[in-house]
Amino acid sequence: MKVVKSIVVIALVLLAFAGVALAMEQSGVVKAVDVQKGMLTLTSGTIDVGFDCEQGSLIKDVKVGDKVTVEYTEKGGKKVVTKVGPQKAKAQVGC
Repeated sequence: MKVVKSIVVIALVLLAFAGVALAMEQSGVVKAVDVQKGMLTLTSGTIDVGFDCEQGSLIKDVKVGDKVTVEYTEKGGKKVVTKVGPQKAKAQVGC
């Protein structure tokens, strides 16, 4: 019985950390933002990427043209924003 309990506890811990591991990032320039609908569109290179914001407050200060990094998870085939911030600076190479 102890073995079964241990396996259940280990499985629950792994599931708890699996959500963190599935978080992804996307950086780009804001092409469109609609706080009322909770929608954000970024342009990254030549690709436009749309995001859903279940909490419109996450994007209330975001404006078209801003360079941002979005952290998101995928739920039901949609990219759902969990965090928005200024675009992270790229590491410099060389001296």
